[in-house]
Amino acid sequence: MPPAPPGPGGREHVDYEVVKIRGREHGTVLALAVLLTFAGAVLIGALLVARWTRDQLDPPGDPGREIVLAFGDGATTSEIAPDLEQAGIIANETFFQWYLRLKGGVEFQAGEYAFRENSAAWDVLDVLRGGPSVVAQAATISLTFPEGLTVEEMATRLDETAGAPFSGDDFLAELVLGEHASKYAPPAGSLGDVVEPFEGVLFPETYFVLETSSPAELIDQQIREFDAVLDELGYSAATERFGLTPYQLVVVASLIEEEAKVDEDRALISRVIHNRLQLGMPLGVDATVIYANGGDRTINQSDLEIDSPYNTRLNPGLPPTPIASPGRASLEAALNPADNPPEGELLYYVLTDPDGRHSFATNEADFLEYKAQCEELGLCNPESEE
Repeated sequence: MPPAPPGPGGREHVDYEVVKIRGREHGTVLALAVLLTFAGAVLIGALLVARWTRDQLDPPGDPGREIVLAFGDGATTSEIAPDLEQAGIIANETFFQWYLRLKGGVEFQAGEYAFRENSAAWDVLDVLRGGPSVVAQAATISLTFPEGLTVEEMATRLDETAGAPFSGDDFLAELVLGEHASKYAPPAGSLGDVVEPFEGVLFPETYFVLETSSPAELIDQQIREFDAVLDELGYSAATERFGLTPYQLVVVASLIEEEAKVDEDRALISRVIHNRLQLGMPLGVDATVIYANGGDRTINQSDLEIDSPYNTRLNPGLPPTPIASPGRASLEAALNPADNPPEGELLYYVLTDPDGRHSFATNEADFLEYKAQCEELGLCNPESEE
């Protein structure tokens, strides 16, 4: 190929192309920024997971009140872990069991152990390894109190339990001393002589006691569990939300416990009670009349006129104390009543189903229709005006 002719000025002409790559420096910086952002997100995620895991083993906050649990012969860590979590001693039973396996497990002696609420897994392990404060000389005894029992009925349940370490009379006598009180209950003696200040604050649950356990130990367990459940549900907000004290809201829960036959009715009955209280209407709850009448569920006209602070047919507002021990579902319903329907405020409920379901009404005309159905099915008294 012949050489290119010289260019201007006699210089040799050379063909070339200048290629400029734009943004290379910016692209490198962007890629680096994306990489650093991703790495930072991974690091933050790892830190959050690590923190969450740590909280399952060592929950935030200081250890709380002392909680005594009794474990029987042959109990395993997998069996006691749910009890520890339910009592608020550990945050997570699964993580606790993993931690114990990591530490080689633990063998513990039957008996009573004093734990602290909101404890770290390693502190609970130390308690188990340290041995019981009271050694069990025999297998633990299971005492089950269903929801809705009065204290008198709890005493009867004690007498009916084989191997119970004390009688129902011993249990009632200990209560009468007035030395056990929930932090949510009024001070001893402030309610007068005609009421039972301990009604409703003995949480219905299955408890495990020893042959040497005393009535006081059982009562303390029941009240501790009651206070713990109310703490968990947020009963301290009762006054702000409803203008009721936490104790009055427990009274509402006890009415729900006695009136509701199916779970789906609880929040609706709660709404009726709250509406009537706000409007100043008598509650007219049959269960309070039954309580005032000593538990006789056959209601006649003379019962509706009984002179008692528990008769919500005659007395406005709530009865002075709970009328039974409400369970968790009723306590939740008292704190979270159902919404009113668009047509108005729920003010009435009537049993209209043999399976226990109620019909709810916003006006008297609908109430009377439901009441006729109730009477026709033989499910309620003609005098019923709920």
